[in-house]
Amino acid sequence: MNMGKENYQNIPLPDGLSDAVQKGLKKGKRHMEKKWIAAIGTLAAACVLGFVVLRVLPVSLRAPQGNDAASQSRMAPSDGQTPEATAFTATETTAEDSTETDPSAASPEDSTAAVENTAPSSIRVYGTVTQIENGQILLENDEEGAAYPQVLLNLTEDTLILSGEDCSQKTLSDIAVGDALYADISPAMTRSLPPMANAFTVFCEIPEDSAVPTYAQITDISTDDDGTLRITTDQELILIPGEDTSVLSLDGGETLAASDLAVGDTILAKYQIMTMSIPAQTSPEEIRLVAKASDTAAAESAENTTSSIRVFGAANEISIGGIKNGQILLENDEEGAAYPQVLLNITEDTLILSAEDYSQKALSNIAVGDTLYADISPAMTRSIPPMSNAVVVFYEVAEDSVIPTCAQITDIQTADDGQVTIVTDQSLNLLPNENTRVLSLDGSSELSVSDLAIGDTILARFQIMTASIPAQTNPEEIRVVAKAGDSQTTAVQ
Repeated sequence: MNMGKENYQNIPLPDGLSDAVQKGLKKGKRHMEKKWIAAIGTLAAACVLGFVVLRVLPVSLRAPQGNDAASQSRMAPSDGQTPEATAFTATETTAEDSTETDPSAASPEDSTAAVENTAPSSIRVYGTVTQIENGQILLENDEEGAAYPQVLLNLTEDTLILSGEDCSQKTLSDIAVGDALYADISPAMTRSLPPMANAFTVFCEIPEDSAVPTYAQITDISTDDDGTLRITTDQELILIPGEDTSVLSLDGGETLAASDLAVGDTILAKYQIMTMSIPAQTSPEEIRLVAKASDTAAAESAENTTSSIRVFGAANEISIGGIKNGQILLENDEEGAAYPQVLLNITEDTLILSAEDYSQKALSNIAVGDTLYADISPAMTRSIPPMSNAVVVFYEVAEDSVIPTCAQITDIQTADDGQVTIVTDQSLNLLPNENTRVLSLDGSSELSVSDLAIGDTILARFQIMTASIPAQTNPEEIRVVAKAGDSQTTAVQ
């Protein structure tokens, strides 16, 4: 359980830690030689070294540790805490320090601001291949703290299979059961166990002593007063190209310049060390251009970004570990849980509903030990546990009940035979039939399928669905949470 902490403590300091640190050490040494006798000078030197380790290292660059997948993975938190560390443990730090490291130390307003970031266009997963069948790869990772112990990679015609060593292109035939893979997948995935998602990139031939490049989209490019270029990405990572940074085409055959990059471009960034701040910063060795913004626009419109992520368990085993300052610590110790712990930030727009009859509840109705299901924002902190704004929280969850899916309608299609297909942002297509009821959120108003529109937020209740991407189902019931353009609060009132 202390693997993360041990890895953190065993990180070797880079040879050239920084000029400032080296100068500080030399200055401290000269000062101690003049001011202190030898014994006390030794003690002071130890104090200086402790200060450097505790205060400089957390914002210094970190080197991945060989086969330590957690240290290379962008999914892994970089604060060195163990999964047992929670936001409800009292600390003896100052208010300023606790706000930086402990989500619960911040006010609900501060917490909301902390997670209002652009949702990433992809999620990094890693593991061992246990099955290859019909263009799909089952990836398993039994490491403690793995975000997805199992995930089914759906390979499409757009999936890039690359060598982790030199980014050369490979094919599915180059991958075998037992291989270690890294993959960047769509946040839109099925709610099956294991979850299934389209893979954007799959890295094979993983090097033991080098980090796998980070797949990202550029969200901003800025220049500091001193001329330093900053490339902000959707992976909570800022790239600061240096004079030694190579900018290349995907195959490495063409040399580009940092000025050739633009907002919206998809890139691969290779680096060995990064700061442990949020967002992290690094001076990359290499940036490869995967696709220009104009080339990815069509793919992005087809690959809808999910508006929420369902926090759930295999057997309704999510329970509350604590409630504090408008936040709920949700815990799930079931094998295969996507998030064993997650901190729900309850905002004024969060809907707390009874899973039995959709009646609205308040935070005061919830007690420690209750079982909850929640739909949360994909934008979350990389702390342990991660923190995210809650969109909907379902309370009074019965053991055999089916929890409705919270989704936004992205398209409505009508076939020649009159069958309506409601496309949602949850990789789920709803095919209403004569038995499907369409209601207002509280159930007091009977609506029809024709009342639904693109952009509406809905709750869809169903018993079974196909295992395809996107999944399809005939819903028993659809309830309208909010009409397009309205906030949840307005729609509910």
